[in-house]
Amino acid sequence: MERLLPSDPSRLGGYRLLGRLGAGGMGVVYLARGEAGELAAVKVIQPEFAQQAEFRARFRREADSARGVDSPWVVPVLGADTEGPAPWLATAFVPGPSLAEAVAECGPLPARVVRVLGKVLARALDAVHRAGLVHRDVKPGNVLLALDGPRLIDFGIARPTAAEETELTSDSMVVGTPGFLSPEQARALPVGPASDVFSLGCVLAYTVTGRLPFGGGAADALLYRTVHDTPDLDGVEDVELRNLLERCLAKEPEQRPRLAEVGAELVEDAPTGSIGWLPDPVVRMVADRSAEMLALPGIEPTEISGESARQRPGRRRVLAMAAGGTALLTAGGGAALWAVLRDNGGRTPASSAARREWVIGIQADLTGPLKAAGTAQERAARLAVEQFNAREDKPFPLTLRVLDDRGEPARAQAVARQLTRDRYVFAVLGPTGYASARSAVEVYESAGLPLVTVSELSVSAVQSALLAKPRRYFRAAPLAAYSAYATVTALTAQGSRRPGLLVDRAGGITGMESVNVVHSATGAGGVALYARVVPALAPDVSTVVADMLAHGVDSFYYTGTPERAAPLARALAARDFTGPRFLDIPSATPAFVSAAGPAGEGWQVLAPYIDPAAAAVRPFATAYRKRFGGAPGDWAAEAYDVTRLLADRLTALAGSAKKRPSRTQVADALAKARFKGLVTTYAFDADQQLITRQVQHYQVKGGRFVYDGPVGLSAS
Repeated sequence: MERLLPSDPSRLGGYRLLGRLGAGGMGVVYLARGEAGELAAVKVIQPEFAQQAEFRARFRREADSARGVDSPWVVPVLGADTEGPAPWLATAFVPGPSLAEAVAECGPLPARVVRVLGKVLARALDAVHRAGLVHRDVKPGNVLLALDGPRLIDFGIARPTAAEETELTSDSMVVGTPGFLSPEQARALPVGPASDVFSLGCVLAYTVTGRLPFGGGAADALLYRTVHDTPDLDGVEDVELRNLLERCLAKEPEQRPRLAEVGAELVEDAPTGSIGWLPDPVVRMVADRSAEMLALPGIEPTEISGESARQRPGRRRVLAMAAGGTALLTAGGGAALWAVLRDNGGRTPASSAARREWVIGIQADLTGPLKAAGTAQERAARLAVEQFNAREDKPFPLTLRVLDDRGEPARAQAVARQLTRDRYVFAVLGPTGYASARSAVEVYESAGLPLVTVSELSVSAVQSALLAKPRRYFRAAPLAAYSAYATVTALTAQGSRRPGLLVDRAGGITGMESVNVVHSATGAGGVALYARVVPALAPDVSTVVADMLAHGVDSFYYTGTPERAAPLARALAARDFTGPRFLDIPSATPAFVSAAGPAGEGWQVLAPYIDPAAAAVRPFATAYRKRFGGAPGDWAAEAYDVTRLLADRLTALAGSAKKRPSRTQVADALAKARFKGLVTTYAFDADQQLITRQVQHYQVKGGRFVYDGPVGLSAS
């Protein structure tokens, strides 16, 4: 929101203007407050256009159209003056982002969210059509996201279904937003309700893929592709949703489903008092917008006596809840906001500050290259928080704030800034990988906010990010260097005296860390290492196999990527090589097993993470499966333990007074921790690294990595 300009009015009708929400060629939209304290979005025609008959006619029609629609999913009209010298229209203010903003900030949304969104928008458009209107501008920018569901806005170009054309909207004009308008709109033909169905299909396709279904570029090219090309629905993995989108995007209006059919096929329940329909990053966007409203200037209080004063909660109370616990992932508290809205018993709820005091942040790659690990960690943390909050003796409600950095350095830094600026966040679990850590760690260090990772285990991330050694970055799993060192020990134990090290530069900097460790570890003990380095652009790493075997190599250790490890495995299998074969951690994924096929059998890895199916973590795996309907992934058990560790430290610091500790106190408590988790006992050395004496051994058997148990590290 921008400040009011000196030329802006201070009041319109019964509304006091507070700031500018936006401005366009036709007018300005203000944030305003009514006499009862309600917030409104007030659209005003610019004075230079108010005298033009066509603009005033369009504005008058927008007000009449919006008034005629009766739906909880359409933003209602609160007041209007379409005949005065400065025509204005006031609608309820929704303190949330548009769908366009949410997708731009958070990326494509999950299929379940898209189903809920489609079902609700179908209901909204059905109400529009029942009022005898066609919206004609259904697009992400005209959908606002609220905690209780989306809202359709902007009837500026809506018109009666059978109305005569005017000079304002004639059949010769293309009216709408290219990329989201229908073929009949693109061809400037008469439109009916089926046109809105097509636009709804475009909106849902954009939401689930993050792309316009008919591409981008110049408007004329977009219009041509809308009329002639098939939509791009690649990436829509939900078969039923994809089939529905294809029908909505049919070129001929009569081939598209009716809105009632759309709603019936989108089987997800519409929002009914829970924030659960939105993913956490979008919920946080809503919360941030709501929090901004708390700083707005006040108005003179109105005296309300008796029970009515207790029956209606104040705006600040509702917004404080939206910006606090209900707008975050508070386990078991999804309906807290609705309890406030329904409250008619005069009860005083816990303050918003109390609900927001105890927050653990999560910075994870949820949609990027490491999304499997990031999602596993986020869900495990969610489970730990739910279990903590279910305790009758819990000292406070614990909350998660989850942000997705997509594994992108620039975004990771922005996410870190968001979390460090949130004064309620005591510590953060994350990041997922090296790229994020390299740009984010320094932000956390500067803010003094403890950061605990279970899967970013490189040395280089902090060395390249900081001039000084970090003091707030805790590694809650063995560093990758330990796995490399243990691999040399394992090769020797398995009889190798001439190990071959194949360094694939496609593996990046973390692979080179393993190389340095291996060179140091093989410098003594009668082990003669032979190493080869393959450029990242080399088409096939297996071309060096003949040379390595000619030099008497009796075992292999490959550092690189799973896709490029597979040709090496096949080349060794073709030569009947049966000596010990190890992968580094990034290469040891299901992608390697799939690409290598039978040649992958027998390959091994020493990893920092325990098998989620191992006996030691079976109680966690059982609870995880019950909660999320599937088995936990790698790093999940460690994330579960660390979340419990953080809850334990916060509980100890709070004491009986439940006083908020400082971030420095939390960091000190972590440094001194000795917490017995399911995976290991968590204690840290002077460099904030986990004190550990073991890594985990896996071997490919029967087409998958099978857990063989822990492997000890030598005292040296």
